Amino acid sequence: MLGAVRGVVAALAVSSAASGAGAQAQAAAGGVVAEAQAFMAGYAQDLVKGDRAALAGRYHRDGTWMSVNGWREFVSHAQMTKDYAERWEGPKAFAWRDLAYEPAGADAVVVTGGFAWTAPDGKVQPYAYTALLKRQDGALRIRVEHETQTPEPKR
Repeated sequence: MLGAVRGVVAALAVSSAASGAGAQAQAAAGGVVAEAQAFMAGYAQDLVKGDRAALAGRYHRDGTWMSVNGWREFVSHAQMTKDYAERWEGPKAFAWRDLAYEPAGADAVVVTGGFAWTAPDGKVQPYAYTALLKRQDGALRIRVEHETQTPEPKR
């Protein structure tokens, strides 16, 4: 009987330790998700303000895999900074749509959803969106970004 009691006590101790580790992991995941939500809100503000330097600063310094409307390429951070400075044209308006956040560890988050990009001529263009935000130098940065224009919703 004493052996059975020791076994139960040992099992409870392991279960408690695992539960504590799970709670810590869940708290860490909640923290990185909140950080990602703030990152995406700031990203939207930078787009609307047309803050080219801030936008370039949101990308991973080791470069970013970009996929837009079917093409894919790896873009160095230096090239991303140059493109924002020299070629990028901002929206008239911008809004995220239905973003969802999936922690991918303590230092990374996958973001999925969409956005509405209002062109300078006023045409609203809906897009599907996915990104991998990965921590670098203490901040989340975009390591992978995918955007695909989607059809207008049927009414």
